[in-house]
Amino acid sequence: MRQKLLLALIAVSLFVLGVSVAASTSRDQTPSASSAGRPLPAISPQPRQTLVDQAIAGLLTRYHYGHAALDDALSEQIFKHYLEDLDPSRSYFLQSDVDGFAKYRDQLDDAIRNGNLHPAFDIYNVYQKRVAQRIDYAISLLSHEPDFKVKESYTFDRRKAPWVQSPEAMNTLWQKRVKSDALGLLLAGKTWQQTADILRKRYRNFEHRARQVTDEDVFDLFMNSYTRSLDPHTDYFSPPQSQEFQIQMSLKLQGIGAALVSDGEYTKVERVLPGGPAAHSKELHPDDRITGVAQGDKGDMVDVVGWRLDDVVSLIRGNPGTVVRLQILPAGAAPGSPERIIKLVRDTVKLEAQAAHQHIVTVKQDHRTYRIGVVVIPSFYSDFQGRMEGEKNYASTTHDVRRLLQQLNAAHVDGVIIDLRNNGGGSLQEADDLTGLFIPHGPMVQIRDTDGKVDVEDDDHSGVTYTGPLAVLVNRFTASASEIFAAAIQDYHRGVIIGSTTYGKGTVQTLFDLNRIIPGDDDAGQLKLTVEKFYRVNGASTQRKGVTPDITLPTAIDPTEFGEETQDSALPWDQIAATDYTPLHLGIDKALPALIRLHDARIAHDKAWALYLDELKLYKQQRDENAVSLVLSEREKQRAELDRQRLKIANGWRELKGLPPAATLDAALDTDKDKKPGSHATASPNPEDSGGDTEDNGLEPDVLLNAAAHIVSDMDRLGVGRLPRAAAAPDNAAASGN
Repeated sequence: MRQKLLLALIAVSLFVLGVSVAASTSRDQTPSASSAGRPLPAISPQPRQTLVDQAIAGLLTRYHYGHAALDDALSEQIFKHYLEDLDPSRSYFLQSDVDGFAKYRDQLDDAIRNGNLHPAFDIYNVYQKRVAQRIDYAISLLSHEPDFKVKESYTFDRRKAPWVQSPEAMNTLWQKRVKSDALGLLLAGKTWQQTADILRKRYRNFEHRARQVTDEDVFDLFMNSYTRSLDPHTDYFSPPQSQEFQIQMSLKLQGIGAALVSDGEYTKVERVLPGGPAAHSKELHPDDRITGVAQGDKGDMVDVVGWRLDDVVSLIRGNPGTVVRLQILPAGAAPGSPERIIKLVRDTVKLEAQAAHQHIVTVKQDHRTYRIGVVVIPSFYSDFQGRMEGEKNYASTTHDVRRLLQQLNAAHVDGVIIDLRNNGGGSLQEADDLTGLFIPHGPMVQIRDTDGKVDVEDDDHSGVTYTGPLAVLVNRFTASASEIFAAAIQDYHRGVIIGSTTYGKGTVQTLFDLNRIIPGDDDAGQLKLTVEKFYRVNGASTQRKGVTPDITLPTAIDPTEFGEETQDSALPWDQIAATDYTPLHLGIDKALPALIRLHDARIAHDKAWALYLDELKLYKQQRDENAVSLVLSEREKQRAELDRQRLKIANGWRELKGLPPAATLDAALDTDKDKKPGSHATASPNPEDSGGDTEDNGLEPDVLLNAAAHIVSDMDRLGVGRLPRAAAAPDNAAASGN
């Protein structure tokens, strides 16, 4: 039986899970005053990195699924990605610098093949020089308070901006940037003197960390510019990152339960880990930016803008039971927007906390109460070792979901929802096996390797565990193995797919230990490379396109920012021949127009749905901004208006909960005195914040889950989506669906 791991959509990132990082524990986080203004030292490659470089090039050329030749065309992509990774905001390199690098544009392929890393290090050393110049200039601007009445604006999203043409134009850009940074602090109630002191320290910290960059850091950055040019999921893991990746995959974790990445000078949340403190709080979300970290209930808030990622990680990590407070710039909010502080209690995140779990929601229609079972699957997990050793009760998504479905059968639910929102994937075998709990027999997925050979994975189990009406709830962060399951349910017409188009990760990765081919005692790290693509039973790839829902629900996630198709190096969508499969005839395809019509009529008069749409509109308004005014009075008016709109929405949720209206936004969100012990208040700037933990225990209900539950009750009323009881496995034949 195939044992294949579909690595979840986590690229090279550090995981905030409470274990040590060698790179961060040895660094002094206090900048020396004597280092200020001194030139940054040049960094040079080490001989062993030449061997690692050539080994990576050989493996990628031979085994990567795309068979991309290491040639001039690829060299141009590597060059482009390297500059983007170094200076994503285009705030350091001048156009003249980029012109000077042009000689390397079509030479990096030869350099990599020959183990010549000097071009990459030469570019980086220019970057270091520009960083020092910019920081010195920024600090010089803090000697006097700028005029916040001048009518001007600052474009903070410069990813698509041209390179700055001259030193004078760069100075103008940084004048606006420093002014914008200062405005954010002034709007938070700081005086100018406090603001100048904070920014001076922030900029010096950034310079200090630039001085601590090692040859290993530069090598890692350049190698991943290479791997990223092949596809988004091929990565080089340096030795520290290899340790982090293995820790994450072990599912025995400590900390707050979040994956962080560097995003310019911000530390950004890439993923919230199901079962962890961050997920349970419902207050930390993907794309949030961490601007400050404090220890305990009363520790001072440390400004971490401009810090190295591993240094931020080392501040957030800690022993279970201890408190960490994070200052958050919400996802999509412009710099200087209102920040919030969240309090998390660090904990150990174990497999049990991330396992699939179920609960029952009730909806009322036509004077009847329907009971809909919800099975939340945070990831497709499996204890591969236990499975190979023949353990009877090894950890498995399929084992757990079978048990949960049996419980729901015994409770005589009227339908079931499989909640795969934010499920980034995992074990392909588990996705295959899980599908067999709902479909009697047949192929589940097709897999094509680098040589073009297609392998078809079939359901090996007889009988199904659940035969009643079924829906699968998905969103943009539903990826990889989750998409295989959703696609099979859709292709067989077994259930209704509800939500938004999924991520579109249709590739399979494998890990290669570089120490196997590189001599020496020093750890060489690992290479994660794409080796296969998978396809639906109808022959279509899920790559780039994902799975399109049968019934679409609006979402806060911007599909132009997130998803495989937004990556310029993503492998293309394609199609192979359909395999031999027979769709089920359960009436779902014919009933879809009626289900959509009933849903549209219902939400037209739903107050919770209207509030949800108001939140989406406000979130989109913030997200679409890429420039901010530098006039203090205008920013104060904008902030007051934003707070007014948020208060209106928060009071709308309070009204639905039977709570009195609040006079201020802080009071509206502080529902501690109103809620039951152990519940969580939430009024997220990102309205799609369930994180897979869908129990309604906060200020806002899970609007999308409630909509899906009503749709499933419609399926039951219309008599569609039900398999004959004869299809049930023997131990479920008596109670499979009500």
